[in-house]
Amino acid sequence: MAPVELGYDDFVETISEFSDAQTTLIQHGKTFRFAQRMLTQQTATDAAKLYQFCRICDDLVDEAPNTAIAVERLSQLKYLLSESNCTLPSISSFQQLKLDYLLPDIAVSGLLDGIASDLTETTKADESALLAYCFRVAGTVGLMMCPILKAPKTAEAFAIDLGVAMQLTNISRDILEDAQKGRVYLPQTWLGGLSPKHIIYPSPTQKLVIQTAQQRCLILADEYYRSASMGLQAIPRRNRYAMFCALHLYREIGMEIARRGYSFDKGRVVIPTRQKLSVLLQRLLYNPLMGESAKHQSPLHDSFRHLYQSES
Repeated sequence: MAPVELGYDDFVETISEFSDAQTTLIQHGKTFRFAQRMLTQQTATDAAKLYQFCRICDDLVDEAPNTAIAVERLSQLKYLLSESNCTLPSISSFQQLKLDYLLPDIAVSGLLDGIASDLTETTKADESALLAYCFRVAGTVGLMMCPILKAPKTAEAFAIDLGVAMQLTNISRDILEDAQKGRVYLPQTWLGGLSPKHIIYPSPTQKLVIQTAQQRCLILADEYYRSASMGLQAIPRRNRYAMFCALHLYREIGMEIARRGYSFDKGRVVIPTRQKLSVLLQRLLYNPLMGESAKHQSPLHDSFRHLYQSES
């Protein structure tokens, strides 16, 4: 079905700022930009294109003035992705990237489904639902990064784990910000049914419940970071070092949250450059790029394996 003209004009205006992938990464992905410097030139360029596409998907929903417009924007995106002659640079760039690396359709559709779910699902019932969401919006990105990094098929499960871990970190960091948008990603089984209003204006008892859930989310993230780190050995050496940096820099966000006493109501945690360098120097002392890849722990994917793997 062809796009509605009014919706198409809004879509074009919305993504007009995304004409250059590297600029998008520099402006919005400071941690990823830090790690990108370690990649080979072509890999760095293509990773920026993937980052830009993911950012476009997020902004089409998060920056929409209402749900109806967000739905229309996603509809426009899906339509244009199906067209072979799209003239919008940021979309055609991703189409070429997808073609060049044979990026899996299930990862692209999963990402879009996950982002669309933010329009209808304001809470996550339990840990399983949380992990399924994290796979859709971030584990899928790990799947798409694998061929760009020239990683073998055996690295895919570990790449998914890194995406899930990073998304769990995002959720732990943005509890208050998300509540102000009417969303609660921490499972209701952890929170006892607390609403966004309770998170914005918590009683002392409610605040303790939220902090405990925040800590639990970061502990869960660490399980996936540990798994992801065991898969780094499968990635070609230079690209492996970049992913090592991305993993530990993002994990540092959660560690800083813990050091600050899980003060979710004090604003977003940002890691300054000096601290990033210190983290990497400390981690490199353990010589993490040597050794053998471990076997993936299958139970880590029990909550979402059905979303990317057939039962055949």
